[in-house]
Amino acid sequence: MSHGSSPAPRGHALTEIDRSAAPVYVRWERQLPGLMGRLGVDPVGVVQVGAHIGQEVPALVRCGFRRLVMVEPNRDHSAALARELGRHLPGRPEPGDGRPSQEVVMAAAGRERGTATLHVTEYDQQASLLAPLPPMTVTRLDTTEVIPVREVQHGCNVLVVDAQGAELDVLAGADLDRLDLAVIEGSAEARYRRGATRQVVAAYMQDRGWRLVANWTHARANVADMAWLAPSTTLRASYRADRS
Repeated sequence: MSHGSSPAPRGHALTEIDRSAAPVYVRWERQLPGLMGRLGVDPVGVVQVGAHIGQEVPALVRCGFRRLVMVEPNRDHSAALARELGRHLPGRPEPGDGRPSQEVVMAAAGRERGTATLHVTEYDQQASLLAPLPPMTVTRLDTTEVIPVREVQHGCNVLVVDAQGAELDVLAGADLDRLDLAVIEGSAEARYRRGATRQVVAAYMQDRGWRLVANWTHARANVADMAWLAPSTTLRASYRADRS
């Protein structure tokens, strides 16, 4: 398989889950509710790093998550993000562990708590802690707080990452042992200085025993969202069975 996934051993029939990890052109937010259902991953809570203006909130609500933690460093998007949460989450029950059903963290996610420079580009969805490579240009520099995911992931078992090249820093700051599923955007070629490619991200996850279960490509074929299943997460028996 491509994009960093390991090929099946010779003579081994591909399972349904292996076949689902082949590249498919579709948006991840349309596929995540169905994927979680097939995998049997309980929608306890989700941390979305790079929440932008909350355009994926409807999909996260469809998944049935009882807690949403939205992490976004660009303060230009705070009002729109709050409005989107308000449109879809009013009246939802609290998770039951004393934590709120929604939480907005206006900060970047990183390895350790601190501050850093946010490079805001002409494409407002592509602000990053890393300097962009041409043809992208920086329109302004902001100082942003940096908070590790492990500090805000309480009550969450799914992680969604759109960190514009800083994916490894986000993952290093998360407690992966407390997660069941991670959806990580990556590019085949670095678009930021010292930015991680999706091949590097795949190697990082595979070294920790995570398994690629879906691979959704963007309109730009070099960008994809990869869904990873934690090594400790048990698949439904019907989904584990080999299907040739």
